[in-house]
Amino acid sequence: MSDREFTGFDTATVARAVRQPPLDDLWATARARRRRRAAGVALAAVVAMAGMAVVPLADRSPGVDWATPEPTAIREDRGTRLFLTGGDTAVGVEHRSCMLRFAHTGDAGRTWSDYATAVYQAPGCQPDENGTGTTDLRFSVLDERSYLVFHNGERSLSTDHGRTWRPADQAMVAVTAFPRAARPVFCQEGCGAIAEPLATDPGTGTVYRLRVDPVSPYPPFSIYPAADGAIWVTYWPGGADLRATVARSADRGATWATSKAPAGVSVTAVAAVSGAEAYLLTEPDPAPGTEPMKPGIPSRLLHTSDGGQTWRDVGTDVPSTRVVRGFTIGADGFLMISDSRHEAEGATDHLLVSRDGGRHFTRVSVYGREGGTGVSPGRAWLYGRDDVSVLGADHVQLTTDGETWVRFPLPD
Repeated sequence: MSDREFTGFDTATVARAVRQPPLDDLWATARARRRRRAAGVALAAVVAMAGMAVVPLADRSPGVDWATPEPTAIREDRGTRLFLTGGDTAVGVEHRSCMLRFAHTGDAGRTWSDYATAVYQAPGCQPDENGTGTTDLRFSVLDERSYLVFHNGERSLSTDHGRTWRPADQAMVAVTAFPRAARPVFCQEGCGAIAEPLATDPGTGTVYRLRVDPVSPYPPFSIYPAADGAIWVTYWPGGADLRATVARSADRGATWATSKAPAGVSVTAVAAVSGAEAYLLTEPDPAPGTEPMKPGIPSRLLHTSDGGQTWRDVGTDVPSTRVVRGFTIGADGFLMISDSRHEAEGATDHLLVSRDGGRHFTRVSVYGREGGTGVSPGRAWLYGRDDVSVLGADHVQLTTDGETWVRFPLPD
């Protein structure tokens, strides 16, 4: 889940939200947990995560675990973040302090490549006494074999499943329009290392960038490729009380039509049906001097059927939040939002699903506990674990409609 909060689009908020935090809290907890096991006791732990909505959270241990006098080798706790790149293809990423590790699958998670063969080590990054890296390290999975990393102002690109890395500016191919066979890259929640719309050739891993002038001086916050090939992008507005830019291309990025989001909202994400139809998930800006996202106030879900020229408020019942949520369009036009709630009985991660164009959403969960959520175009998922001997998810449950679920194993 994400802990990034909206307080309006000021500079500090942008800086906090764009940065993609590591799973340092997870690994710090894992180290402490191993020390407790070495002493003979493994206590129940709750990991406080500072990540995105799609980052798997470690939930509570089942109870006291008494070790034997001669303990066997301790297994490492898990921290895989899943990125779906196709029907059966996906990439798992582990962020450990100054290091990123990548694994990929082509058979729906039944087998995974070895994390040890695909590693990015941030140059000059040194963990502190707690094993936590203090560097600005972000990443984005572009497709099954192409990964982008941002570190201290520099971007590096791998097109061979993370085995080798090159400067991104040298490795990307500049074009006036994306090739017809190329796939535009999806991203949300600040877009990680992505600074502009990109597309990839799934067969070769080639990454394309556009030679056209950017439509905004600010980085994208969400990019959603529609089923008909149109590309929708939302950009940071650049400051408080400014309206976000929404851009759409129907010709593979050669030209762009732009508009401004309605005043009074902060745009979380765009999700598109086609080049004409799309939705904006937004949070209402607080009135001056009032509490941001006061409980009980609904989010604002906006809909366009004319390519973004006009936006209509759907009148949704989705409760507002300070968390940046994932947003996608599933089967039969169902809308799905990743969400979490912290209530008296505990934290839960779940999906909000609408079958009536966004007016009413139903809360859906298969676990009823904290664990993490994620989305990609057409699909959403919930993280879960069967093996409770270590922290972290060992599988996800995928859905296209919030009704039927398919298990997708994660790498060990």
